Amino acid sequence: MDAFRLDKAAEYRQQAEKIRSIARQISLLEAKLHLFEAAQHLEGLAEEEDRR
Repeated sequence: MDAFRLDKAAEYRQQAEKIRSIARQISLLEAKLHLFEAAQHLEGLAEEEDRR
């Protein structure tokens, strides 16, 4: 695993956490669910980068 992939994975995780932070502040359930799904997708991308 090279440094670029580690940085990319870290970036995905940082974006996912930002989305989770926003989701915690939103009161509409549907909006929260969409944001948590987006964060989960970014975590998946980070895991794919880690495996490469």
